[in-house]
Order: sequence, then C-alpha cells, then structure tokens
Amino acid sequence: MKLFLRRDTSKESSRFIICDEQGADKYSVSGKRTASTDRMTICNTEGMPVVTVRVAPFHVFYAFSISDGHERFTMTATRMGNKVEFRFHGISWSLCQSCDLRSFEIIDADKSVVMLQSADRFLSTGALELTVYNEHRELFCIAAAICVNVLSLADAAAAVTV
Repeated sequence: MKLFLRRDTSKESSRFIICDEQGADKYSVSGKRTASTDRMTICNTEGMPVVTVRVAPFHVFYAFSISDGHERFTMTATRMGNKVEFRFHGISWSLCQSCDLRSFEIIDADKSVVMLQSADRFLSTGALELTVYNEHRELFCIAAAICVNVLSLADAAAAVTV
C-alpha cells in the first residue's frame, strides 16, 4: 500500500498529513511541544486519535514512545557525526537508511521489508512516498516515519520549503 507523507503548517499544532494513492487525506498529525517533550497524535479522518507519539530529547539521543492504546514500542535516535542511528525497542524491527538520510526501509527480524520511505519524488510532489508492506502495522510504520522525519526537519529547519 502506498501512502504519501507531507508537511502541514495550516495550523500551529499541525505537523503532517498522510494521504492515500488517490490523494485523499487518510490521517493527520498534530502536536504540542513543551520545554522537555513533544507529543504528537495521529488522527483518522474523523479526528479520532489512533496513535500517540511522545518525543523526549536528551543530551546525546532522542527517545520516541509510540502507542496505539493496545501496543507500545520505543525508538531511539543517536547522532554519530553526520549520521543518525535508529534502534527499535519492544518490536523486532531495524531501520536501514540511505546516504541521503531521507530514504530508508524498515526490516523485520525475518528480513522481510515492513516499510520503505522514498524521497525520490519529494522535490516534484512535496511529499515523501511510504510503501507499507505490512498493513497490520500501518499506523506503527507511519509513526516511525514521522519520528525519522521530525529529526530531519529539526536539523534542517532553515532548508525546509513548505
């Protein structure tokens, strides 16, 4: 299944919009920042929260807590020079990032691809393409992509065009 992730700055709390292949909005992401945390909520088209993402920036790494109310896992991001290393905790995934730091794939322990984010068409469409291979994990895949892209946007805030 293909989804498209694009920035949304229509409101102060808006972060991202996730669209399907036909361009229809499927999910919206809004958030609230405080001095010590960033809390984002993924909502369906009816405005009902379906996943919560909490971001805690520490001195040497970021910690992300992702929960849908029934299941929860965490993800950490550690900066190593100009590279970021992502690790999942509580789920058997790993993240392999490309050189451009915008394209990546999430792989399960059995070596199957769970999701692929492609930045190839980003310049022409303004959206990142997400290919989700495990529909059961769709929301967790979207949440993981949001976490990766939140870090990319924080590092390149001046370079982002919306």
